[in-house]
Amino acid sequence: MTAAVPQRLLRCLFLLLLVSAGCAQAGSKPLVVKVVVLSMFENGETTGDRPGEMQLWLERNPGVKELPFALGEYPLYYREDGVLIACLGGGIPNATASTMALGLDSRFDLSRAYWLIAGIAGGDPEDLSLGSGAWARHVVDGDLVYEIDAREIPADWPYGFIPLGAKEPAEGPQDVSTGWTLDTISFALNSDLADWAYGLTRTVPLMDTPAMAEFRAQFTGYPRAQRPPFVTRGDTLSASTYWHGEQLNRWANDWLAVYAGAEARFMTSNMEDSGTLTALHRLERQGRVDTQRVMVLRTASNYTMPPRGRSAAWSTTAEYPDGGLGALDTAQRLGQVVVDEIVAGWTTYADETPTPPERIPVIFDTDMAIDDWAALLFLARHPAVNLLAVTVAGSGEAHCEPGVRNALALLDLVDPHSDVPVACGDDYPLDGYFVFPVPWQEDMDKLSGVAVTPSQRAGDERHAVDLLHAVIEASPQPVTTLATGPLTNIAQWLERYPDDVEKARRLVIMGGTLHAPGNIIVPGFTDDNPNTRAEWNIYVDPVAADRVLHSDLEMELVGLDVTNHVRVTREFAQTFKTRVDNPAAQFWDQVLDANDWFIDSGEYYFWDVLAALVVVDRDRFCKGEQLALASRFDETDEPWWPTSDRSMPASTTVGAPRRHFAAESAGVLEPREGEANVLYCLESDAEAAFRLFLDTLTAASSGDDS
Repeated sequence: MTAAVPQRLLRCLFLLLLVSAGCAQAGSKPLVVKVVVLSMFENGETTGDRPGEMQLWLERNPGVKELPFALGEYPLYYREDGVLIACLGGGIPNATASTMALGLDSRFDLSRAYWLIAGIAGGDPEDLSLGSGAWARHVVDGDLVYEIDAREIPADWPYGFIPLGAKEPAEGPQDVSTGWTLDTISFALNSDLADWAYGLTRTVPLMDTPAMAEFRAQFTGYPRAQRPPFVTRGDTLSASTYWHGEQLNRWANDWLAVYAGAEARFMTSNMEDSGTLTALHRLERQGRVDTQRVMVLRTASNYTMPPRGRSAAWSTTAEYPDGGLGALDTAQRLGQVVVDEIVAGWTTYADETPTPPERIPVIFDTDMAIDDWAALLFLARHPAVNLLAVTVAGSGEAHCEPGVRNALALLDLVDPHSDVPVACGDDYPLDGYFVFPVPWQEDMDKLSGVAVTPSQRAGDERHAVDLLHAVIEASPQPVTTLATGPLTNIAQWLERYPDDVEKARRLVIMGGTLHAPGNIIVPGFTDDNPNTRAEWNIYVDPVAADRVLHSDLEMELVGLDVTNHVRVTREFAQTFKTRVDNPAAQFWDQVLDANDWFIDSGEYYFWDVLAALVVVDRDRFCKGEQLALASRFDETDEPWWPTSDRSMPASTTVGAPRRHFAAESAGVLEPREGEANVLYCLESDAEAAFRLFLDTLTAASSGDDS
């Protein structure tokens, strides 16, 4: 007969087992963890077979050391430089328990660790495409609800979910009870950290496959769902129930707004994150975790509702294209960039949580011509630029309506959730009748025949000048304006809002020439034009140019004297083609193909692109001299009709009679008396210009110029 073991001794033995499970390195200092990577599920083995969320991390981080984790679902994996990789197990209960066990494990010092939750999810087709990644600012639980069976929902209810403490579906936070464990329903993440991670990864090339493209093509009426994978910011709903369908997708969008506020935007549906966040917040009470260092990245492996014509029942259990490999790859690929940056910068990030870097606030005033398209894509993708607005000069190469439409579409190529406002100014120059050749205008309106997905957004209804003013007035920092078309909008803005000069940091202009020959005479288009000394942007509206040059703004003038040294060649086009890795670059590659005749003519230069580079790095791309300049506009009674628009109104916008200017001298730049307020660019680093453009429009080969 075996003697009974006292209960007290059993409890002691049990506690000893718990302690030994968490103290494999007892007596030694705990391992300092810099980043914890949390995945949620795995398929089969942890390496070598069909991957789950952890496998790619292990296979792409060779040398990780396996550590036992008796209280978890999988072993832990530690990289010697401070990265800890864990797989929590699927569902909210597993995620909560595993995270709590990890946080209490005395083998690790997690007090300054960053936590990266990186996993796949259902994506709202209104917002995401397969393989896209969304960095969250909010995590909201979808399980703590009242629920009515779908067959018994009142006729006036959109769905059968009701907030705890409410009596009907909520319309906003005001309808939510203050009780019912609200502290575990909605979690606000560190938005600065989320924005930093997004900025770090927003241009990373993502995996796409034919199966993914075929599946997303079914989602007609959902333009973002049909796009190649992209990176954005969007919030996530957590529920152990694998819900699906159009009505529940509506509920998910509403639920985020109810619990996280109107600024929250549902994009992904996961099955763990509210549990993980609950555990992390509990651990923070003991100082073991800093929840301001938590990031959530969810990637779309499937959609949260079916395409039109398909049932929710079919869609709920439909196979993920390629087994969700694109989303798995995106989660690891984007997450790795963030992990490696934190480890490399640990001397800073150990004590200072990263925030988005300061960027140059920029307004782009453009006439949406071929080189403007490239400049716009450059500005939208460059990490040092905060593009605040785009204003279209209707007096330039593209007309207002297509110019605005095309600008919106190109912005969406870079970020399908772009909120950069686009507005147009007047359709005609400030004075005079000059226009660009009609065939050029028609080609610019059509983006040289290159197809692009139309934007879902509409243009800003304000006049371009009023948008300029509003953006400058609202900016906490002085704003840089880049003008790459006729200066009609800029002249009107200075006249209407003269006080804005105090907040306008600088004006970069592409236009004019002093020493180089003009470019008004173009074989086959303007052979007989008498002007040999002007550049097109200044020629079309010489009055506007003169008023701007006489202003108090600090200006850099990127004219033909410097752009003539940055010629677009066949070699450059071929190099660019080998680097294409994203929709924006693909569009520009197609533009180059459509304009191969222009390249072969030897007359295609980096006009507006070079001016955009000057915005980013004036010292490298604009070496010149300070000058005081004026633009000529000599009146004449003998109009030059070949470059004039006879249909223009006979009066200007201020009611004065519209004048004719002598074609021979219109837009010619000349020195004037007064303060030298213009840095006129004479030299540039052409090799660096091409390299920076390539490294910005595509994945950079090096970080030297980015």
